Amino acid sequence: MKKIRADIQEPWLDEIIRRDEEDGKALGVQQTPTFFVNGKPVLEFGPEHLKAAMDDELFKLYIYFFL
Repeated sequence: MKKIRADIQEPWLDEIIRRDEEDGKALGVQQTPTFFVNGKPVLEFGPEHLKAAMDDELFKLYIYFFL
């Protein structure tokens, strides 16, 4: 706890948090967690939806490079 209390006072941490907040706003993040695959939001929550989004993007790469 002592280390956490010391670290939370560091200016570099404020900068990281500020950038994360700006990135989230720019991407339209409305809740946490929010997942993105290849820059696209995964609109439904759950491992099966995340896997499906990843599979779709991998398939697109496969088509692009091998067909």
